[in-house]
Amino acid sequence: IVEDIYMHEMRILLKIEFKRLLKNKMLYISLLIGIIITMGAFVDKAVPHMDILNGYNGNVASYPFSVFNSWMGMFIGFDPFATAYVYVCMLLCSLPYCGLFVRDNNNQYILQYYSRASKNKVNSAKFIVTFVSGGLIVLIPVVVNLLATMMFIPALLPVENGLFIASGKSIMSCLFVNKPFVYTFIYLLQFFIYGGAFSVVSLAVSFIFDNYFLVLISPFVSYYAVGVISTVLKNLFGFYTFNPMALISPSYILMDIGLIGFILEPIIIILLSGLIFFKKGAQNEVL
Repeated sequence: IVEDIYMHEMRILLKIEFKRLLKNKMLYISLLIGIIITMGAFVDKAVPHMDILNGYNGNVASYPFSVFNSWMGMFIGFDPFATAYVYVCMLLCSLPYCGLFVRDNNNQYILQYYSRASKNKVNSAKFIVTFVSGGLIVLIPVVVNLLATMMFIPALLPVENGLFIASGKSIMSCLFVNKPFVYTFIYLLQFFIYGGAFSVVSLAVSFIFDNYFLVLISPFVSYYAVGVISTVLKNLFGFYTFNPMALISPSYILMDIGLIGFILEPIIIILLSGLIFFKKGAQNEVL
């Protein structure tokens, strides 16, 4: 019975918070900005590939264009639009919902929640909605780009001739060549997870810095900082990269050892953010 009551209250809180999210115009502004950038990547890379036989002469070193070397995911780190999107979306992912949390705290509206449900339930609902909203803001524009590319360019299987990958010496490269849709789905899921992971950073930061602007840019700052730290450690000590830009990019074919960072990095970010947020949230008495 106690568990049923807990789940019932959580469902009510989640329903309220998702309604607030869907009514927030910043959600749609963020998605629109993201889609505009991904459509820029579509025009820049996919449109020239619509002539799928351009450059194909039947030799082993040539191959018709395919979805799998035309959609924006395969140009992150190389194309200005695709690369800029990753940075911009890390700025956008906290806008729709974490902004609401900061305002609720500042104007003490959150006390209305605390008077009707436990802090743990309220904070759990806000953590879940923040994660989902951040994930969707990063994922949806990428899916739009992929679907648009699939409408005009055939999904020809990748080949190991240098046009798709340099070699097939890892689990992920074999998966890319043999099951490219599975490979692509894994990275779409990674877009969602990374968007959610860095968006909840803003919740943790909201209890550390009493500044609306710092809270909203914290996902971008943390994303950039992790990339810088990874590059420094790689250059100084030869560490394998854990740069989010590499781990979120389908164009970066991971070696087997890289799967450790690929799996664990977003989990660590979520756990650290959650630890700070729930610990500070349990002590939150607003002002």
